[in-house]
Amino acid sequence: MSKVLIIATMMIPALLIVWVVYIMMRHFLKQNLRQMEFLNKEQELLRLRLEIDRKNQSDKAGLAMRFQAYERLALFLERINPVNLIPRVMAAGRTAGWLQASLLKTIRDEYEHNLSQQLYISDASWLLVKKAKEEVASLVNLVASKVKSDDEAAKFAGEMLTLGFAAKENPIEKALSSLKDEVRKEF
Repeated sequence: MSKVLIIATMMIPALLIVWVVYIMMRHFLKQNLRQMEFLNKEQELLRLRLEIDRKNQSDKAGLAMRFQAYERLALFLERINPVNLIPRVMAAGRTAGWLQASLLKTIRDEYEHNLSQQLYISDASWLLVKKAKEEVASLVNLVASKVKSDDEAAKFAGEMLTLGFAAKENPIEKALSSLKDEVRKEF
């Protein structure tokens, strides 16, 4: 019995030490797990903040591009307005045929320069812009059918400004109005 008692007296302190170490390790591991969870949550919050910041920056850039598209298309419409277009293209000593070809080329070049802007506006407004361009080109061709191609360019210009869009609604004004309405709604 004395051996059992000696072994028991040796085992009790050893078991106590094992139990204390177990409790300390368990507490340490719980603390470690809490810290890891906290760090993971902090990291996730940081990732979300960065993602939101990146999206906000992207939205700001997209908004600026959209606004610029409206500005460019408004400028395009003003530039193809016959009142503004003719003085820009007109040259002394030229013929009506030359003026017709120059006006059509200028309209086409202006349009092609602004084609990409359709990505940033509504389909309805883009159709009105496109229709305005086609109506101005039709007006140029209508005036060309009324004057001789070897007449002076000034005669062509005068006829075009006189004829204008008086018989129907001005497609340039209609397209500009649509763009302005969209800008008011969007911005």
